[in-house]
Order: sequence, then C-alpha cells, then structure tokens
Amino acid sequence: MRLLGDKIKQYRKQKNLSQQELADGICTQATVSLMEKKNKVPSIKIILQICRRLNVSLGDILAGMGSSLDTQFSRISVAIRTGNYDEASHLLDDLDMANMQNGFDRERYHYYRGFVELGAHQQPDEAIFHFNLLLHRSYRMPWDLYAIVGNVGMAAAYLERKEYEKVHYYLREGMNYLDNYEWHEKEEFRRMIWARYRIAQLYMRLEQPQLVNENAEAALEMVKQQSSLYLIDVLYEVKGQAEAALLAEPAAKRSFSIARTLALVTQNVALQQRLAQIPVVD
Repeated sequence: MRLLGDKIKQYRKQKNLSQQELADGICTQATVSLMEKKNKVPSIKIILQICRRLNVSLGDILAGMGSSLDTQFSRISVAIRTGNYDEASHLLDDLDMANMQNGFDRERYHYYRGFVELGAHQQPDEAIFHFNLLLHRSYRMPWDLYAIVGNVGMAAAYLERKEYEKVHYYLREGMNYLDNYEWHEKEEFRRMIWARYRIAQLYMRLEQPQLVNENAEAALEMVKQQSSLYLIDVLYEVKGQAEAALLAEPAAKRSFSIARTLALVTQNVALQQRLAQIPVVD
C-alpha cells in the first residue's frame, strides 16, 4: 500500500486549498508537503481526516488497496447480508489463506468469520475472538468502518452470552462511530445501513423500542437521501415492530403497510411471509 502524493496535491488544488488550509486542525503544513512531495505516510488518523476534508475515498489516494480476493469476499458479504450463513461459511473455508498478503484482507476475513461463527455455528466465543482481532487492527489501520461492524458483531456475540452490560457498551461504540463516519463509496454506504439495521434488531431483542426507532429512522433517512432501496423494506419492518412495542398503533400500521409494499418491489419472499403473520387492521 503506497500513498499517492500527487493525487493529494491534485485534489487539494481542485478545491482551491493551500497546503496550510488543508492541514489546518489536522496536521502541520510540513506534513502535507511531505505527503505530496515524498509520498510520506503520516498517522492513519491524519490520512482519514485528509480524505474527509478533500471529500475523497482512501482508494483515491492510496495504491495497492485492491486484492485478488475481492470477488470471493464480495460473495461472502452478500451471503451474510441475506442471512445465508451456511453458504458464507463454505465460501470462507474455500479461501486460500496464502493469498492474504495485506492487513485489509485479514481484517475482512476476521469480520466475516465472526458473523459466520455466530450465524452458522452459534459459537459466540469464537465470534468474539475474531471481532477482537478485527477491532485491534481497525484502531491502527485506515478501515475504521470495520470498527463499526466489529462493535456491532461484539454486541451480537455478547447478547448470545447474556452479558448485557457489554452488549450496551459495544452498541454505543458502534453508534458513536456511525454518527461521525463520512462515507464516500457505495460499499461504505451499504455497510453503514446494514450496521444501523443490525443495531436496531439488537435493541429490539433488548426490548428498547425507542432506540430501535432511532436507528431505523437514521438508516431510512440515509436510504431516502440516496434514492436507494437497500434494506428499506426490512427497515420499515423493524420500525413497525418498535412502534407496535411503543403502542403507537397507527404508526406501526403505516410502517408495516409500507414494508409489505416494498417487499413486493424488492421480491423479498422471506419478509412477505413474516408480514403475512401480522393482521392487517382497517
């Protein structure tokens, strides 16, 4: 992985920023100069802040982020997001560990392995092991989105162990990251929406419907802003569940009705079947 100093200079000039203006509140002007002229890599925190100020992604200023395992990890990601943990488990087992040449691949492996241990094997202790490794790396590398999903995974694992104090701790950590994260790429957007949805589900199990609503509404606002259908059907489902728990019957009826319509649009058969169990009240 290599810093592309000429790219930083290019994006800075496009925004009509001087080196000092780019550095302001982040680092020194000398640090920006070394980044642009010598491809000098400062701390990960500085790189992330520079990206956010320039409104670019890490891939725009770092070379060598790609991986020969991208396609396989993409298939694993889809399997997990659709709840097909057995398929995700088989795909992970088929990975050639010798090809994991960089920290990004190892982070992705621990992330997906953690959720597979939970979803396919019901092994929260194994999941915690992998999420711990993920979080340990996330604090030192530029993939802080994995800190979000890692905390969500830890919360899910500790919920299985009924260690509720730790569940609440990791949920708060995940929400704090989400509140402050600025996404730039489609995959980041999807992972943020998925994290909000999973947090809402976990708070539903904790019988805290107000926090369910808070996270579902935050995700729905993002989805609507992007004119996206990603997870919008199940977000309305969990929102309806929270409203029903809060005895807000008219609101719950409306959310379930929207979820039913969207489930037809997205062809989400599993959701259609779940919603069929909920009486339609006129």
